[in-house]
Amino acid sequence: MSPTKRLDGKRKTIAVLGAQLSRLADSEFMTGVLESAKTHDTNVIYFVGGKPAALTAHGMDRQSYGLYDLIKPGQFDGVLLTADMGHDTSADEIRNFCSLFEPAPVASFAIQAEGVSSFMADNTRRMRSIIRHLIEAHAYQRIAFVRGPRGHLESDLRFNAYLDELKTHDIPFEEQFVMEGDHTVESGRAAVRTLLDERGIQVQAIAASNDRMAFGVMEALQQRGIQVPDKIALTGFDDVKESQLLGVPLTTVHQSFIEAGRQAFGALLNRMNGVQVNDVNILPVQLIVRWSCGCLPENVQRAVVLPKEVSHTGRLENKRDTAINALFGAAGILENDPLKDQYRDVFGRAWDVFLASLRDTDRSNAFMKTVQSMVEVLQDNGFDSATWHNVISTFRKYALGGITSTTTMLRAENLFQQARLLVGELSQRAQAYRRLQFERREEALNNFSFSMAPAMSLEEIGSAISKNFPLLGFKRWYVMFYSDVSAGLDLLAAA
Repeated sequence: MSPTKRLDGKRKTIAVLGAQLSRLADSEFMTGVLESAKTHDTNVIYFVGGKPAALTAHGMDRQSYGLYDLIKPGQFDGVLLTADMGHDTSADEIRNFCSLFEPAPVASFAIQAEGVSSFMADNTRRMRSIIRHLIEAHAYQRIAFVRGPRGHLESDLRFNAYLDELKTHDIPFEEQFVMEGDHTVESGRAAVRTLLDERGIQVQAIAASNDRMAFGVMEALQQRGIQVPDKIALTGFDDVKESQLLGVPLTTVHQSFIEAGRQAFGALLNRMNGVQVNDVNILPVQLIVRWSCGCLPENVQRAVVLPKEVSHTGRLENKRDTAINALFGAAGILENDPLKDQYRDVFGRAWDVFLASLRDTDRSNAFMKTVQSMVEVLQDNGFDSATWHNVISTFRKYALGGITSTTTMLRAENLFQQARLLVGELSQRAQAYRRLQFERREEALNNFSFSMAPAMSLEEIGSAISKNFPLLGFKRWYVMFYSDVSAGLDLLAAA
């Protein structure tokens, strides 16, 4: 797909429409969109104006959609809808809303409507895999479900998958096991109040239609002294970053919102270039089994070294390439990854320093430094703390498999114990740093809101933006002013 230009040589421009800015999933989706837009030399203007609700304004002969009225036909080459635009919005409402942008093509993430090219997760198959895991791996029969809003496409698909899997296993469906939610943390808390306090129902597991509702469920259970997963197992869907940082990491379904952003942008660009795109496009997702369902976390399972794996598997000096390839697998790094040489270098250095540390006890600090370097490389490229532990566990398995001396084995285990403690400390530091970043960003947003509230002139608005945008990470921005909505877009200033 080549960069797209207008016939007059100007860059093409798309409008991205979102209901809110608060969800991490929307932020990751926009990351994918913006990466692709930069690659294809395309302008992106992001409109955040709430869900598309038609209003009849006084003195107007047509309905208004508020902020979205600024998206005039002919000004934008394409329109991209984020998933939250479809929350509590019917297909008919979406179709009527999209008709405002004709003839510009429209694509979306997880919104299905006539004339809209949509990308969505494999909701049915993966939600069924979660319910199947609870039934077959843990023998749970009493499984409650916190569903998303009725009429929302993904919510309905996930709920129907729950029903289908119960039926497959001859487990009777009980309406009282289902709680209504709206994809928010608070609705997860409310679901626990409904299930346990109002209905007084005892269950073995609770499956939530998304991770955020699962967070609310876990919080409400813990407040009642109910331990997850000892008393009640819990699962989510989406695998947002917080799901692996909880005290009890969440079993969920992973979908890449960044990749969804790339794919949706690519589809819109194709349609802008006259290329046919399917109405519905399914994105692959993966079941991620962690602790909240009752399973041991993967990094704990990987730490087990079987007797047959110990000794008699060749000298450590001859296992370097095999061990590095195993570390690639433990981290999920593909052979065609553009950074594979960087990973191979840091894994190789860690292996070499480890062998030197076995021979020289004074080199243990050197091994810890290479472990830290390995973690930093993984962290810088988006790998989470669970992946760091998987790498250490796999490293240990391959190392112990080539040691025959009891003294050397003890030395190796001491090194890996130090490495695990170091990785745990680095994980805590990373979480603390992320929390600090979030708090700073939230403070900056609040300060911007306070600055904008009394702004009554263009000078005051410009002053508030100039003061606060750099703190939010915006190095360059445009201010657009509509003196007359019917007249279209006037570019006022650029900084």
